[in-house]
Amino acid sequence: MKILHLITRMDGGGSAVNTLLTSQEQAKAGHKVSLVFGASEESDMSLIEQEKVDAGIKLFEELGGHVVILTSLKRELGMHDKQAIKDICALGLDDFDVVHTHTSKAGALGRFAARNCQTKVVHTPHGHIFHGYFGRLKTKLFLKVERYLAKKTDILIALTQVERDDHLALNVGKAEQWCVVPSGVDVDSIHEYMWEHPVSHERKSWDVVSVGRLVPIKGMERLIKAWAIVVKTYPDAKLALVGDGEEKRALEQLASSLNLIAHIEFLGWSDPLPQLAKAKVFALLSHNEGMGRVVVEAMAAGLPCVVSDVCGLKELVDDSVGKVVDADDVQAVANALMMDWSREVRNAARERSKRYSIAAMMQGLDDVYAALVSEKCES
Repeated sequence: MKILHLITRMDGGGSAVNTLLTSQEQAKAGHKVSLVFGASEESDMSLIEQEKVDAGIKLFEELGGHVVILTSLKRELGMHDKQAIKDICALGLDDFDVVHTHTSKAGALGRFAARNCQTKVVHTPHGHIFHGYFGRLKTKLFLKVERYLAKKTDILIALTQVERDDHLALNVGKAEQWCVVPSGVDVDSIHEYMWEHPVSHERKSWDVVSVGRLVPIKGMERLIKAWAIVVKTYPDAKLALVGDGEEKRALEQLASSLNLIAHIEFLGWSDPLPQLAKAKVFALLSHNEGMGRVVVEAMAAGLPCVVSDVCGLKELVDDSVGKVVDADDVQAVANALMMDWSREVRNAARERSKRYSIAAMMQGLDDVYAALVSEKCES
């Protein structure tokens, strides 16, 4: 099968990681896979993040994959979008069995470019942009665009049932167009890492750890405000934030204004596994989240998870593996972070993570692609 994946940027974000991993696995299975993305300059990646991305791309190419970088493909709207559509068309979309677009911007440009092609078109939004990103008027415009483009799409893939239902409630696509294929995580490797690097509960460095980009949508400021309440009860409590981004300085200033400098460590962008191994609880209080791959990673590490009541997060987590909270209720967040979690909860979290393995994701995608190619051959 000849497959093209299109995404705006290739960085350490969940949608990019998902797309690269999918491309690698399909190339490994013998498919002819092209991975197309923008220059990714807007991501402002740290050296460590860039090295990890480069290593992933190199592995994809070693597996026989083909990489195309389109400098016209950018995250922000602009005159370059017209050129991006031309560049995408120039890839020869009709030569592919499946064109699979990822995220809103690449999804819009890619599907517009493919609207008159005979190839089968698949789109994965990786969440949606209808809450937490833009103002009312801009969101309304994007919603109209998504409704139109859904009519030009053969299959729409949601990472969670909640994401699918959110789109359907907004009349984006029809029920028969939607499939749910969770983002795959290498949970086996995480289980193995934790087995090989045991840290007793008493010797763990972090009471709570959070992993994610330090950008507005991730809601790290809500976690810091709740942490000010936690340390009043537990003066020695330590919070670790793994990640980097445009809000780092503002978040550091917020921590300083709340006298939390001694209680919060900004660790920058690094492999989260060592920090998950040294933590007692994981927290992610995003304003919007397609699924939350890092939550699966935390569960695989045996951590109870405190998450915000949004989209995919509330589907991943329930009281058996953590707590879903109103993240704007600072006291409720603090109370959840201070809960005494049992061994049963930690074991349940590890077990829950198995639902989101790489094998499960690839089986779901294989089923979708096989059905589409069969339709194409019959038509």
